[in-house]
Order: sequence, then C-alpha cells, then structure tokens
Amino acid sequence: MGVTASVAQIPGMMSMPSAQPLEGTTLGANETIAYNGIALGNRVKLRGFVDFMYTYAEADYVGDDSRFSTSGDVDFLIDFSPVTGEVHLAYASGASQPISLEQAFARYSFNQDFNLSFGRQLTNLGYESDEAPGLYATSYGYFEDTTSNHPALTSLLDLPQLRRNYVDGIRANFNNGQFGLSLGVHDGYWISDDFNDNVAIDLAASVMIVPGLEARLGYAHQDMEDFDIGQFNTWIAYNPGDLTLAFEFDYFDFDNDSDLWDIMLLGNYQFTDFFGLTLRYTHEDFESVVDGESDRFTLALLFSVTQQFGINFEYSHTWLDIDSVDIDADEIYLEGLYTF
Repeated sequence: MGVTASVAQIPGMMSMPSAQPLEGTTLGANETIAYNGIALGNRVKLRGFVDFMYTYAEADYVGDDSRFSTSGDVDFLIDFSPVTGEVHLAYASGASQPISLEQAFARYSFNQDFNLSFGRQLTNLGYESDEAPGLYATSYGYFEDTTSNHPALTSLLDLPQLRRNYVDGIRANFNNGQFGLSLGVHDGYWISDDFNDNVAIDLAASVMIVPGLEARLGYAHQDMEDFDIGQFNTWIAYNPGDLTLAFEFDYFDFDNDSDLWDIMLLGNYQFTDFFGLTLRYTHEDFESVVDGESDRFTLALLFSVTQQFGINFEYSHTWLDIDSVDIDADEIYLEGLYTF
C-alpha cells in the first residue's frame, strides 16, 4: 500500500516541520532536562496545553453522537540533578474525575546513559503519543481507541484500554543516543492491581539505524486472577525532516482464547509552516466477546495559526465486521489546540 506523507506535530509546537532529522532515540532518555519549558525559577519548568474539540460520530445500528469537549494538561519538570522528576496534571470535561494525576515520578541518573525512574509513569509500548500536541491527527489511530464516540460498540468489543496507560512501578533505563533500553516492573499494566499476588512487566528496546530512521521492539505482560494479558509491539519510523513515515504492528494475547492483532500505516508531510496533511490506515482483527475486524482510514488537515496555536480538522471512516454484521462508522473532528 502506498502512503502519501503528511505533517508531524512536534510536542510543544503546532504542526511545525522538523528542521533536521531526529539524531537519537528517546527511549530511556532523561527528557526532563532536555525540554525547554517555561522557567519557574532555576529548578522547575512548566509546559502544557489546552485542547478544545468538536466531535461528530455516526455508526450503523448505533446512531449519531455530537459533542464539545475540553481537555488540558499542566506538567511540572523538576531538576535537582542527578535527581529529576515530573508531575503531570490533566483536565477532561465530562469525566467522572475532571482533574486527575496522570504522572508523578522521580528519576536518579547514575551517569548520562543510565537512570532509574520510579512512580506513576506512561507505558512504553506504542507509536502514538498520549497527548494531543504529539499526535499526527486529532484522534488516535485505532478504532478500538475511539469507541467512546460509539457507546453501543464499546460494550460489544468489551476490551480494556490497551494503549497509553499510566501505571505505578519502577524502570531501569539506558540511552546513549543510538540505542535505548527500558525494563519496568509495575503493579498493573492494563487493569489496576495492588502488587500483591500479581505483577506486570514491560521491556522495550530501540535503535536509531541512521539519523531519522528508528526501530523499536517491546513486550509487556500482566498476571491477573482469572487470566493474563500479553502484548508484543514493534514499529519503525522514518523522519528525514518534513516527511514522516511509520509502520506499527501489535499482537495482544488475553490467555482466555482471545487475541487481537493490528497494524498502522501513517504518513505525514509539512508542506509549509502554515499547512500540513496526514493520511493514516489501521486494521484490527480481534477475538474477544465477539469476533470481528476493522479497517479505518483517516485524513487530517493541520493548520498552524501561530507557533503555539493550531486549528486541525480530521475525517475518519471505519468499516467493521462484527460477528458477520457489516457496520460503517464516520467521525469528524474539529480541534483548536494551544500549547505553552
């Protein structure tokens, strides 16, 4: 399948092009020191965003749903080297707990390559960012991640949140620029646990083959009372400048005769400082409470009004086959995103 490239949204900026290819992998790196946030004194930096979204979603046999939503994030980056830390606070309108603690962790760096991080941290596996400024469109790529716009389908698929979870634990991290490695032990990975009889682990490795060409490989596993969950994830991305191409593959094993595999093809290109375009395709094949598969196509237009403010538009169409029943779903997103 040919993929036409589109724009990459760089964290902290709005649809701005990459002037140079990425020189090194970020897996396991101490990004707290490297990030240039708003200085709150000598030791603390601040960053964040406000995201305003209009969503329209329609699916056969389910009906339509339209809504406005607002979310935001404020991160405090603390540097008392060799000890560093981060605290991330998030807001989401309509949530049962509108204000939540996303991440809160500390890190001790033994040297410039090796560190230990402990506390509440984002899971490592997966290509897409957990926050809006790092995405290549306005929604996440896989249909399973967007079924909150189709409540009836959410109950049919009956899966936990598979990606971008925040978990408590400890990680050993290595990064020398070209290679990255991270090994974590957690009290839960997909489903909350208390670190009593069960444990969750994740392992991820990354290599920057040449500047701009990165490959990652990872595995995670969680023991639970009734069944276990395992995930294998791999992706490769090429970013020589304004162009970004990516391919991702996932396999989830739910240890109760259920599994899910998926792929993502993504291309983005920044045509000018003002305008970029994204094309994305994802396929999911799942066996859970029901058997089915999905094909989702996304077109996103990204407009950088200023360096901190952007207006983004997305149209996504999904074809689903659930227990031999064909369903078409359409989604429209209009987003105003301000970063600081």
